[in-house]
Amino acid sequence: MGPQQFDLTVYETYQTKDPAAPLTGTQIQGTITVTVNWNLAGTQLTDQGVTYSDTLWTGPGCGPFNVYDEALGGGLQVIGTVAWKTQTNTIKTVESDPTGNQVRWSVTPVITLVRTFKSSTGDPDDTEVTYTASDTVKGAWMPKPAS
Repeated sequence: MGPQQFDLTVYETYQTKDPAAPLTGTQIQGTITVTVNWNLAGTQLTDQGVTYSDTLWTGPGCGPFNVYDEALGGGLQVIGTVAWKTQTNTIKTVESDPTGNQVRWSVTPVITLVRTFKSSTGDPDDTEVTYTASDTVKGAWMPKPAS
């Protein structure tokens, strides 16, 4: 079996009210290449386990970008900045077949898109998860270990 490789993509459209940005908002997209490092039999993960590439940001990137709002008396004023980052996590579980005689690894890489707004007007910063992408891959069946 050997290594399995695939991409996971996270995205969000965010309204910065920037007059130079698209009317629909700033479109953020990040892609991470995931490698699940199986042994040749596909029954165990190698010492490398699951690895993640750096995030490839497309479009305008990940920020920071100025965020605007209506100013008193008209016009726009900058009220803060917004930026994105990704976080990775791996969930590993063991599955049994219906007979209970075999088991296999189930590995789920998870990519989380996190947005942080930093206020320049004294309001508290706001950080939230805005998108999560995952995909589950399964290893080869192997005899259930004796207990």
